[in-house]
Amino acid sequence: MSNDSLWFSRLNLDNPYGIESYVLAILLAILVSVVSYPLVNVLDIANIIMLFLLEVFLCALWLGQGPSLVAALASVLLFDFFFVPPQFALLTTSVEHIVTLIVMLLIALLTGQITATLLAKNQALHLSEELTNSLYRMARELAGAVDKPQVETIAEHYPHNPVTESLLEIARERLHYADIAQVNRLQVESERLRASILSSLSHDLRTPLTALVGLTETLKAGGKQLSQPVQQEMLEAVHEQSVHLADMVTNLLDLARLSAGKLSLRTEWHSMLEVVGSALRLLNSLLPPERVQINIPANFPLLLFDAVLIERVVGNLLENAAKHTPTNTLISIHARIVEDHAEICIADHGAGFPPQMLLAAEARPPTTGLGLVICEAIIKAHQGNLHLEQHASGGACIRFTLPLGIPPVLENDPEEEFPDYGQ
Repeated sequence: MSNDSLWFSRLNLDNPYGIESYVLAILLAILVSVVSYPLVNVLDIANIIMLFLLEVFLCALWLGQGPSLVAALASVLLFDFFFVPPQFALLTTSVEHIVTLIVMLLIALLTGQITATLLAKNQALHLSEELTNSLYRMARELAGAVDKPQVETIAEHYPHNPVTESLLEIARERLHYADIAQVNRLQVESERLRASILSSLSHDLRTPLTALVGLTETLKAGGKQLSQPVQQEMLEAVHEQSVHLADMVTNLLDLARLSAGKLSLRTEWHSMLEVVGSALRLLNSLLPPERVQINIPANFPLLLFDAVLIERVVGNLLENAAKHTPTNTLISIHARIVEDHAEICIADHGAGFPPQMLLAAEARPPTTGLGLVICEAIIKAHQGNLHLEQHASGGACIRFTLPLGIPPVLENDPEEEFPDYGQ
């Protein structure tokens, strides 16, 4: 049993006193008699009575109520035997001495009773304070419990009584409703993701499908009347839209695997600057180096993530920014540390986001198109978040966060060559 439970066993103030306490009370009365007897011609009889009363008081303080009563009786008898004429006899014929003995006995009994009562109340108050503190510690530990096994472990360190059982029942009920709330939250998020996917599909599929239908109808209706260059151009457009549709199907499959938890993350420690550089190389034809400004500190810490997936996120966001901004504007990439996570911002100087998209951001993470849905799912799989912002001066900013960790200590490697992006 732990120390916190000892107060329950000590909270019984009616335990009988041990025989040792009564023997000690009698021995103390004898000691006072032995010490006082040689001083009978030096001290007044009233002073000797005070010594016996002091002994009774100390017995009540140290030994308790029962031994103090025995000490009072023993003190009166010893005082009568040694100090009241006739000495060495328990009988006295003097009315004055009889009154003295009776008053001494009453005072001794009252002194012992009052002292023992005050001591018992003080002990009860102290034990009550210990009980309150222990219950407070138990309640605080239960408030921090996150699952039922942890609650049961805490319960093992405290005694079982109605108060602790009530605290345990409250903790179990809290965890039960927390589990229900978690299930409801997951259902809401699932419905939200489903609605977002359907909205993205209707947005992303309509354009290429409309283009494919229009192109094929034109080819079918025009037939041989169309010149060879025109036919070739239209076939290339059909191929481009088909590739676009194939990419969206791939995104859908990846999103389904992410949502089902079947896409495992191959996390390692990587440099965000290297991932950004790799994504920019793949977009070199769409986004030349002169259009990109990178603001990532050289001492930016390594982050634990799946490099392939995060490169896909960065590439998707950069591609989206490049397609929706004028070709003569800059796209900047910033990275900074905010508390316990790294924050990466991709900002442009285009027209910004539509107002309705920002209104939707108040209710759910803002997404537009299937690409951003994929990005959001990847970032969430890394325990991060993705947000859209509108700059007051114009342009848009997409921020995503990744948790910080404790990267391994690596030796300095030669810096990888990147195109001359603005720093």
